[in-house]
Amino acid sequence: MNIGEVFRYSSFADEYSVVKLRLDDRAWSIILNRIYEAQKKVTEKICNYISLRPPYSASVTTILRCYTRVRNDLKYGRVDPLPYSPNMIMGLIFDFACKVALQGYPPPELYRVKRLKEEDVFLIHADPDALVDGEIIELKYTSMPFDKLPLEHHELQLKMYMNILSGRGRLVYLTPSGVREYLYEENEALSDDEILKIAKEFFVEKKSPRYEWECGYCPYKTICPLSKFPKQEKEESGNSDSGSA
Repeated sequence: MNIGEVFRYSSFADEYSVVKLRLDDRAWSIILNRIYEAQKKVTEKICNYISLRPPYSASVTTILRCYTRVRNDLKYGRVDPLPYSPNMIMGLIFDFACKVALQGYPPPELYRVKRLKEEDVFLIHADPDALVDGEIIELKYTSMPFDKLPLEHHELQLKMYMNILSGRGRLVYLTPSGVREYLYEENEALSDDEILKIAKEFFVEKKSPRYEWECGYCPYKTICPLSKFPKQEKEESGNSDSGSA
């Protein structure tokens, strides 16, 4: 436990005084551990879906990402279930709270898989947030302004779910500025051919990145030859040893 001091006005005593605050992390550690355990199960499930060799297999969200990032995460064991920003934590809380509000506790399992075949077999795994009255609902927390919504990869994600689960779709955003909800009719779902095209871009063409903005959030951006935004750093002078004796 840490002791901190703050200069605070007391209306009761009508004076300013130094107040000692006891800083601790017990409650937050419990919350973070619960979030970690829940997300660990989710990430393990998503990783178990993935096969980068024929027969190809991955989740809807995976094939909408950069191939090289996915490959490197699997190869180097960098799949991290721990949320590392307040926005990510808010997104997880929003997602879980809305799932329960819409479907009760515990939320039902909505997992489905789509098998597509051309020269190779592609297994596309879907696990949407909610299914209410035959409508597929996808929940998103973002700090993006309204004029940037809806985001393309979110629309593609939902429209693939609409194909796989056969229904209308709703994309629900919570932002610091308010809420937006977008409705998509069943005929707006991606076709099998459109899903197959996205799958081939990922598995066969190894599209990297899929979206240029991905590089800005990627831990490999400074060491990846395919990065669209490599960080330019001046070479440090002097010894470049890594600390070895």
